[in-house]
Amino acid sequence: MSLRNLKKLAAVVSVLATAGAISARTSSGEFLENGFGAKSAGLGNGYGVVVSDPSAVYWTPAGLAQIYTEKRITQTIEAPKSSEKPAGDDEEFNKLLEDQNSSGSKESKTVEITERGFQAQLNASGAMLSNGRYMYFTAAGMTALGGGIGAGVGGTRIQSIATYDATGASTGSTAYNAYAGYLGYGWGTGPVRLGISGFAVREDLLGGAVNGAGINVGAQVVVLPPLLSVAADIKNLGAIQSRTGGGFKELGKLDTLFSFSMQIQAPPPNSNFKLIIGFTANLDKPEGDGVRLNMGVAYGFNKYMYAMLGLNGSKPALGFGVNVGKTLQMAVSANRDLLGREFQYFGELNFAF
Repeated sequence: MSLRNLKKLAAVVSVLATAGAISARTSSGEFLENGFGAKSAGLGNGYGVVVSDPSAVYWTPAGLAQIYTEKRITQTIEAPKSSEKPAGDDEEFNKLLEDQNSSGSKESKTVEITERGFQAQLNASGAMLSNGRYMYFTAAGMTALGGGIGAGVGGTRIQSIATYDATGASTGSTAYNAYAGYLGYGWGTGPVRLGISGFAVREDLLGGAVNGAGINVGAQVVVLPPLLSVAADIKNLGAIQSRTGGGFKELGKLDTLFSFSMQIQAPPPNSNFKLIIGFTANLDKPEGDGVRLNMGVAYGFNKYMYAMLGLNGSKPALGFGVNVGKTLQMAVSANRDLLGREFQYFGELNFAF
């Protein structure tokens, strides 16, 4: 083989390896494993314990149960007057007072009752990732069926990847896309919330496609309000995928992920400081990078602004958020990519009605 042909072969191998690596990182697997959103990225993906917006259909559907407003209602009720026996030596007088107390005389009392009110939320996020990739997610949720329901859709995209034939000649470029859709329900009262969501995913590949489906389940528990909360979820549970292309069809399984996170809130007067510690484990690939540390710190400067620091495995992150009352929440964040070579940027908006 001539030196010229060797160079062509080396170029082809290099291009195919690069495209393969990029394809793996932009596949549905990346979207389903690494998540999305500026707040989650800023907190190192330790987000399951704090999520309370429609993006919970992915992070942990139990968070959908927190989509509601609190209505405080003041009511006046009538209660019987005290029926204690009067003290005294005059039996006839005491009997007269007892008869009066038991004759239906009532007194009014004012009480305050808290009820769950209807709320609807819209959540949208986007990200510019390394290697010219884009990621997006949009979800909606509302109070319903004694809890909360939500639906969302998102995906990843590479705008353009150069393609080559076996001789190393350029054949143009192509785009790679992956999509996922979610539908979930969360319920629970008191300190325990539970949830379940189903999803479908599709990835368009050169000469073929990957289709898949599965479910996510999760729980959020307030252990010591408001100081300590925990959450756990399983993603891609029972998920299968079908890969077709080039005259073949192959059935496989999406990696199942288990996540645990714990939020510790400082007691007053430092309750604007929160620490999140957790991990994500790939139950199908426990070796190597199968278990990742998720750590985040959030500090509220006031009720309108807060800052975030996070660590997802070995990837550091930072972020900043703004709350405009209870109606609008905005956040931006940045982290390092898997190889630690480039910064990735995230933005997120959440509206509540």
